[in-house]
Amino acid sequence: MPVLFLFILAMPTFPESDLFSEIGIDSIGFYTPSFYVTMKDLAFSREVDPKKFEEGLLIQEMRVPDAGEDIVTMSVKASQNAILRGKIDPKEIDAVFVGTETVTYAVKSVSNILAEILGVSKNCLTQDIYNACAGATLAILNAIGLIENGIIHKALVIGADISSYPINSPGEPTQGAGAIAFIISRNPRVATFSRKFGKVSGNVNDFFRPAGEQNAQVFGKYSVDSYLNFQLSAFDDLSKNVGEFIADYYVFHAPFSKLPIKFLQKLVTERSEHFVEHALNWENKPPRSRLSPHLPSIRYSIKHMPSLITSTLLRHGYSRQAISKILGSLSNLKHFFLPHLTVPMHFGNIYSASVWAQILYILENSAQPGDILYFGSYGSGATCISGLIEVKDQISTVMDEGPRLEHFFNNKIKCSIQEYERIHQGFARPHFSLGTIEKIDSTDTRGLTMHFCDEGCLIPDIPGLNNCPQGHSGFHTAFYPLYGRLVSDPVELPPSSDFTFINHGQVRILGKPEKNSLLEFNMRRVEIPATTKVKGLLNWIPTYTSINKLE
Repeated sequence: MPVLFLFILAMPTFPESDLFSEIGIDSIGFYTPSFYVTMKDLAFSREVDPKKFEEGLLIQEMRVPDAGEDIVTMSVKASQNAILRGKIDPKEIDAVFVGTETVTYAVKSVSNILAEILGVSKNCLTQDIYNACAGATLAILNAIGLIENGIIHKALVIGADISSYPINSPGEPTQGAGAIAFIISRNPRVATFSRKFGKVSGNVNDFFRPAGEQNAQVFGKYSVDSYLNFQLSAFDDLSKNVGEFIADYYVFHAPFSKLPIKFLQKLVTERSEHFVEHALNWENKPPRSRLSPHLPSIRYSIKHMPSLITSTLLRHGYSRQAISKILGSLSNLKHFFLPHLTVPMHFGNIYSASVWAQILYILENSAQPGDILYFGSYGSGATCISGLIEVKDQISTVMDEGPRLEHFFNNKIKCSIQEYERIHQGFARPHFSLGTIEKIDSTDTRGLTMHFCDEGCLIPDIPGLNNCPQGHSGFHTAFYPLYGRLVSDPVELPPSSDFTFINHGQVRILGKPEKNSLLEFNMRRVEIPATTKVKGLLNWIPTYTSINKLE
């Protein structure tokens, strides 16, 4: 079947050096929880046809955060991956920006928590950006502007979210969780951003969650129409701001994978003047990669596109012979528009990280130096930002390092619907044990240094403030290696146990692995009981998980 996503635009009418800045992505990391639910299992449990989810929404699986996994724990892992992948000294980072719509504290920035845990420069800017799913993109724009003006030099920008809807609600199959982290700097190795962007905003009630309520409200067709309208407006605004351009890949925010395909159809039929004249330029363009092995057949989603294209071109006066030639020349374009949709198909909607996790997929699997990526980042309420990214010559020096997205596709644990519901409702209680670990390699410096009071509360390493606000005594420093070996027999941790063990050389371990097992550093959130002096104070405890192999 000839494939259809044909909106090929003209080459830049100005020098490329004027189109792209010197600021961009120097490294990038990702994390998603290991628990997942298949749409087939969910559909059977909800007594609906699995095709409603698998074909109607183009979703195969969704990731489920374990009890205690939140945007802080996911952000730490994603940031660690970005810092280690790029071999970056955290002390060089002088800004931490977090885009999210998953609130941890009503008043207290997640970026402050992460800056302390990750050990970045004390002289840094921190900010959380809440603007629905566009939060991470707006955080990137902040970083670009501040670097350009010399206010900061290197920013850690994170998009992290947990998408959660009521059980047995229309939004339930579109849930997901994950985090992505960028190091943004001048003269980056991975990619640079365009100097100008497309942007559009308006007061649209397509999706919102009133204060104090757990679940958001969404309005079906109206919400879809808002997404399509804003994506098209942002595309038009970028075209107006930068002139005519051509891109190698097109990436859009994906609440579910079917929605970007709906927009591609709209773009093809309503902006045909952008692709018709230059469609034949793609005739000899070879695919950069084969379709992802994780990507199921999507012919049912695009089967009407040839007729849509044909009718559009006929209206523009093209003969059927010319149309046939244009369609034939574009038969390989599916390799530039579809493979990255495997990310939302298998991880679910990760809100602010959605569009950027797809971009990561392209950077890891098929992007070549000089390639240009178009992105459309949508946030409900509503706003949409579009822009271009140019891949740099040094991309392989960073992206060849791990962990890659492939790791997260393959390393996962299937949840039954009953287990998923217990986690979703807050009834799950993971089984923990205690043990002593040692570095696998004594020369390996990968890991995090953290500070605790005598009772195990996480506290800052700031003179005069390095004490516990609950009145606990003591200041302890502990280094937690990224990978360790369990050198003691694990001892079961009672559910009511305190956290003083972390100051006695022991760590908390998920499950009860055998002695000599390989473990990976992770974190889990715990809540201080409401009976304590400072109500509502949260804490994050290092928690090791078993692994089968090292990255």
